[in-house]
Amino acid sequence: MLICHENPSEVIVADSSVDMVVVDGDRYTVTLLCGEIDCYGSQGLQERLLEAAPDAGRPLILDMSGVTFCDGSALWTLSAVERRCAERRVALAIVGLRPFLGHLFRAFHIHERIPLCATLDEALWRVLPPTDADLHAWLESAG
Repeated sequence: MLICHENPSEVIVADSSVDMVVVDGDRYTVTLLCGEIDCYGSQGLQERLLEAAPDAGRPLILDMSGVTFCDGSALWTLSAVERRCAERRVALAIVGLRPFLGHLFRAFHIHERIPLCATLDEALWRVLPPTDADLHAWLESAG
């Protein structure tokens, strides 16, 4: 496993099948996953995701738009991460699932515990309480 620090707010982690980039936003953390999550790649993924999970009050958003394949071990890993995040009071959402993975996640009822969102903005609305500025901007765009 290779860990590179591009800048203070970004960490890149790579292994043989799953690459992971962690980007800390002002009020949340986004973890970008890329590659294939299978029984080999998911072995250390759970620990790496939990290391990326911030303290309570800072949601974790998993961007899986770069994931091309996952098997049952990925579903198990994400379920375990969801349980640990719930224990820590860390809101969790998944964004960017490819359609076939979205169907798989829904078939195994992952969506009942982890919101599956189409965009980062949707995920942020699901896991972060909006600020007054967010609400005003939304009202202005809707009006």
